[in-house]
Amino acid sequence: SISRWMSRTWLRIAHRGASGRAPEHTRRAFELALAAGVDMIELDVQLSRDDELVVMHDLRLERTTTGQGLVREHDLSDLRRFDAGSWFSQELAGERVLSLSELIVLAAVEARLNVEIKSAPADWDVLARRLVLCLRAEGQLESTVISCFEPRALQAVRAQAAEAQLGLLWENDDCMEAWRWTDELRAVSIHPFWKLATHEFTRTAHMHRLQTLVWTVNDVRTMRKLLRRQVDGIISDFPERFCYVDRCGTDPTA
Repeated sequence: SISRWMSRTWLRIAHRGASGRAPEHTRRAFELALAAGVDMIELDVQLSRDDELVVMHDLRLERTTTGQGLVREHDLSDLRRFDAGSWFSQELAGERVLSLSELIVLAAVEARLNVEIKSAPADWDVLARRLVLCLRAEGQLESTVISCFEPRALQAVRAQAAEAQLGLLWENDDCMEAWRWTDELRAVSIHPFWKLATHEFTRTAHMHRLQTLVWTVNDVRTMRKLLRRQVDGIISDFPERFCYVDRCGTDPTA
């Protein structure tokens, strides 16, 4: 379970790497997150045309790369040719699209992974199979949280691996369905939008033996407030700010 991974009292989780300081999902973003000493890195995966696991949030390429069209319409070798950094800043032009295997080599020794499924529903079965095979081959299956907003995508993963660590992303005010799904999936965590993480929410999550990992929190004062509500982990675009939460320095967001 997640609880045995915790190196400190709560999990410090980088959102798509240090995506507030570098282009999301790039090597530079992940390196900055690791330098900040995070416990976990959150990232998104989907499939390329040749069924490789690509680290990217959007189904389309235009926002974060110089490519065009759907990720699924390009082989991994094509995707690697696109610039994934210049949209963020010219100083970071030349950053490239990564595969999940490359990310594991880069980061998994130093931090756990939280892999969010982003593929379209038609790809869930293939992605689940490829994802489980990849994580199992790399010895990362039981230490990685696989998350998604779509419970049926997580069902596809569960069908592939009884030992998979599943986390349900949640953003609806009505949480009864969330508890039903986490029980059915035998999930280890629930990942709510941070405003949903009340004292009652975290108490209920803990009753269901779930860790509560909240997204996406960039304000240090809000982080402190959420920790008083007993959340178990915080996902942030600015993981370097985590060191201020325990009052080891001046709050940069004050």
